[in-house]
Amino acid sequence: MEGIYTQPLNSDAVSMDLLTIQTQPSYGQLLGSSALFGTIDLYGAKFNVGRDRRCSLVIDEVHFPLPILSFISNIHFTLERDHTDRYNPTYMIDNSTNGTYVDGKLVGKNNRAILLHGSKISIACFTNIFVYNQPDYNAPQEVDSEVLKKRYHIGRTLGSGSFGTVYLLHDIITCLPYALKIVKKQRYGMNLRGTSSLLNEANIMQKLDHPCVIRMFQFMDDVGSISMVLEYMQGGDLLTRIMDNGFLPENTAKFYFYQLCHAIYYLHGEGITHRDLKPDNILLQDSNEYTLLKVSDFGSSKFQDSITFMRTICGTPEYVAPEILESSGQKMYTCQVDVWSLGVVLYTMLSGLLPFGNMNGKNDAEQIMRGNFSMAQPVWRSGQSCRSKKLIYDILNVDPNQRPSIEMLLESVWFRNSNVVQHARSLVNLPSLTGKV
Repeated sequence: MEGIYTQPLNSDAVSMDLLTIQTQPSYGQLLGSSALFGTIDLYGAKFNVGRDRRCSLVIDEVHFPLPILSFISNIHFTLERDHTDRYNPTYMIDNSTNGTYVDGKLVGKNNRAILLHGSKISIACFTNIFVYNQPDYNAPQEVDSEVLKKRYHIGRTLGSGSFGTVYLLHDIITCLPYALKIVKKQRYGMNLRGTSSLLNEANIMQKLDHPCVIRMFQFMDDVGSISMVLEYMQGGDLLTRIMDNGFLPENTAKFYFYQLCHAIYYLHGEGITHRDLKPDNILLQDSNEYTLLKVSDFGSSKFQDSITFMRTICGTPEYVAPEILESSGQKMYTCQVDVWSLGVVLYTMLSGLLPFGNMNGKNDAEQIMRGNFSMAQPVWRSGQSCRSKKLIYDILNVDPNQRPSIEMLLESVWFRNSNVVQHARSLVNLPSLTGKV
């Protein structure tokens, strides 16, 4: 590498706020390649390395002769760590002119990379001058894939269920966040049906490309587990958003419901019936009230064409359509089952309640098959419009042929002349419409 002289040591480029105060326990170490550096414990939110005397680690003529020292910048690189979560990654920021390298790859001036335990750091023309050591970090035991362990920092748990766990991932080169869904085959069951369900989900997700549908970027079928690298939605799921607020204001519910309808319209156009729509499977991009929404979890989904029919009993009981319950696995049903689930989701958003539950001695299934629900609860006197209530009654029609189609839902009068609908359209890159939506 050709040397370029950097700013002199008396430069004012470094401010005093770069000084590191050891108020936190050490989160890791830099292991020097020579005894001149030794083992350096890392503290605080920032740790700077360079020639400037105010750096956390000063590189000077004790380490290198003065002519060679000119290859090192005043601040050559900075390590940053957010201590609010012990599972957060450690970032390396390249502040140098002559380059900082992680495992032989140039980070690039003002760019970031993530350090893994054992990452080798080179600066300018000095190869592998440090090794990053993080003794308290171990990848989760569920992760079998060596590809995952080498490419991503695997962080905190985002959620878990009876069959698998979802972790927060960060790509070590781009630093972009993702969600890792991992299912242990032993826990799920190695039977053909269980494995085919997971492969079915991956097969469906690989074909999807819509702003309101979660994306899958990578799929790995390892000996002990199946892993999916998915789009990360920082805002959590819709169920949590509803529970945190009791119920959603009508405009907020309309904003979300319009996006949901477009997602289902897209899926049905691709020949896919979701079959397990519920607030738990609807994810939000961030914590803002008016944010992008995405449908996830395609484990129960089904490709359907002119010669494929659906008979399987599946879905979550409170959201399942009556024709699925009535089929007993024998009768056919259509993609209208998703429209029914949309009605239950809308009811829940506007009230914080489920329309069907144990009541008057009747169980969920009996109420669903009779379409027996009520809006007599006090929450329904909170200002919800007649149009929103009528739409729910129209959707929760036990006869799928009398239920509005997804196309009809998008043409609903509830959506017309609405600023929040126009906002939703702009968010998902749909052209603005005047009057009718």
